[in-house]
Order: sequence, then C-alpha cells, then structure tokens
Amino acid sequence: MVLLTPRYCKQAKLLLKGLDRFVNFKRDLLSAGQLEHIASQRSALITAIKQRRRPEVESLSQSLNDYCGGALPGQAQGVLAENVEMLWVALVIVLGIRAFLVQPFQIPTGSMQPTLNGITAEATTSDPSPGFLGHLASWFTGTRYIHAVSDHTGYLDDRQPITEHRFLIFMPYCKLHFRDGHSLRINAPQRQLLDELQLVKRIHSQPVEAGNDTPDRRMVYGLRGGEHIRKGQLLASGIVRNGDHVLVDKFSYHFRRPVRGEVFVFTTKHIAGIQVPEEQGAQYYIKRLTGLPGDLLEVDSPKLLINGKPAAEPGISRVASGERDKPVAGYRGYGFAEMIGGNINKIHLRPGDYFAMGDNSYNSSDSRAWGPVPERNLVGPGLACYWPLTRHFGWIR
Repeated sequence: MVLLTPRYCKQAKLLLKGLDRFVNFKRDLLSAGQLEHIASQRSALITAIKQRRRPEVESLSQSLNDYCGGALPGQAQGVLAENVEMLWVALVIVLGIRAFLVQPFQIPTGSMQPTLNGITAEATTSDPSPGFLGHLASWFTGTRYIHAVSDHTGYLDDRQPITEHRFLIFMPYCKLHFRDGHSLRINAPQRQLLDELQLVKRIHSQPVEAGNDTPDRRMVYGLRGGEHIRKGQLLASGIVRNGDHVLVDKFSYHFRRPVRGEVFVFTTKHIAGIQVPEEQGAQYYIKRLTGLPGDLLEVDSPKLLINGKPAAEPGISRVASGERDKPVAGYRGYGFAEMIGGNINKIHLRPGDYFAMGDNSYNSSDSRAWGPVPERNLVGPGLACYWPLTRHFGWIR
C-alpha cells in the first residue's frame, strides 16, 4: 500500500497554494525584489518537501508565512478579501476530503447491473418530453428527455465534429461543431448520443459533401466529420437515464485489508490487458472483489468456486443465485470467460493480486478477460449511492 503523506508535507503544500494565490492577487503591489525573494523561497520549499526534510520544510514554511504577512504592512483586509479567504479555506477542506477520504464516481457502464446502474438510453420516434411535473421529477431520478433539432445549416467540422462536456458532476452533454464555428448543444453523453439515440444513423441519412472524404478526418463512433446538417433536421430523440453516482471510500484500505465480496474501485494503469490511450491516462473501474491473494478461483457457471467451494459471501452468492435463462432479482449468475472474449475461468491468485468481476457477468469486461488487479491499483470500497434518488440510493451491498 502507498504510505500516507506526512502531515507536515500536506500543510506545506497547502501553504504553497495560499502563497500562489497571494502572489497572483498582490503582484502589482509587490516590488521586484519581494517577488524574487518569494520565488526563491518557494523553490527551496518545494525541494525540501520532495526530499522530506522536515526541519527545513517547517523553517521555510514559517519564514514564508512571516515574510508575506509583513510584505504589505499598509494593506488592511477588506470584507471582500475576508470572504475570498473563507471560500479558499472551504475549497481546501473539500479538496482534502476528496483526496484522502471520499471521492464521487459515476457508474459509466452496465457491468454492475442490477446492483448499480450505468448510463442507459433508448431512442423514441417522437418528442418524449413530459409535462412540468415529469420534468421536475427527472431532476431527482436522473432522467433526461432528448429531442434535438438542428438550429443551423452547414457541414460538421472535419477534425472535431463532436466533443463531450460536463455540467457539475451529474450532467454530461455534447456539442456538435460546424466548420463555420457554430456549435449545437445536445444534453446527452457522447456514446449514448451517437449510438442508442441514433445520431449517426440520422446524420448519415443526409448526403456527405462529395470529394471531401480525406485521410485527416477523425472517426468518432462512426461520425467522420464533414457531414451535412440542415436547419430543422431531427438529430436525436429519446430518453437518457444517468448512471448511479457513488461515493468511494479512499481511506479504509490504508488501515484494513480488502474484503472478498465488497464492491470496490481501482485504476487501470498497471493492468497489461487493458489498453488505454496514453493521452487519456488511467481510468477508474468499479467491480465486485471476488478473489483475494492466494485464492483459487474457478467459474462453474452459474456459480463461482473459491478454493473448491461455492462462494459464501452475500454479494457473490446473490449474483450466483440466478441462471442465465432464469435470473433471480435480475442476477444471471457467473458466466464463463468465453462469453466476454476472455480465457480465465480458473486461476490461483498470486500475492498482491485481486480478482474483479462485474455483477452483470454476461456483459462485463473484467478480470476473466484482462487478468488480476495489482494491489497498488486499489482505490477503495464503494460506500454509498447518493444520486439519483432511485431504489439504489443508500449503502452499496
């Protein structure tokens, strides 16, 4: 496990953030000599933090704090400055909680259904928008009604026809970009918009500009760029249900061992069987922890055997209670690796390796396909679902 950062280093890093804010706000009032002195001391503090030299870190922190406090003796804090300071402290506290205690996480796919829902969408032939009460309820249930009609005539940008964005942490949406700089917002995630809501199919029913199918086009889920869009054209119509938003406990694994059967989150960085483009960095996956170091696992569909016996943990046995053709409460049992393009049906886990499987076993890319999860990848157990307000709201089991 990764060791916790010493308290004095955390405090020094927070001081550096406050120092940068102070310099940015007061740069026009500080002399060149003062700015040079602060920059020099800042660099020395960063070096001391990296090398974990506690006495030097504490000495430089105090020195910088005192120097900045006396740099502008004639400046009294006003109400606005005090409010900014208060908001800054609140932000640091929130970021600290996120970094060391809990972190919000959205379920992106259906690999954990029916325990946790991913983002789903279904197309409609007409405008699905409900009345006022329906729209009000949709804020609490995470449902969005899409009926996107183009307000512009033109050709989609060749290099970047679509981008995905996010409003707060709940609402992913997309923008279609035209060559002339116009953009059109559609309140749906990119994958669901292009596929389930049939954006690509609807756009490709229109002619593409002749002679412009050049190699520099960037294919995005079948959207090539250069497609012609006309004003009034229906682009997408349907219902989007946002995936569950959960809180992940990032604290517990520093003080206890992972428990077989719990839902947990991990990163993909050191898993050779998961190919992630370098520019995207590591992704976060959420699965059920079905195997611990030293376990002998074997898929005996619909059951999962651990050390030769059917798994007894509540979460695992709940999944195994159903069969593919006879699901129990939505659970279909554990399927063989070949069902998902994998080849790991039996494995003896080495020290430091953990086995991750989705509860939606027949539609889950997991350790049966890309192998065990190294211990250094573990983030923490899933704690609770806090949005939307559906039957999944509450503690994760």
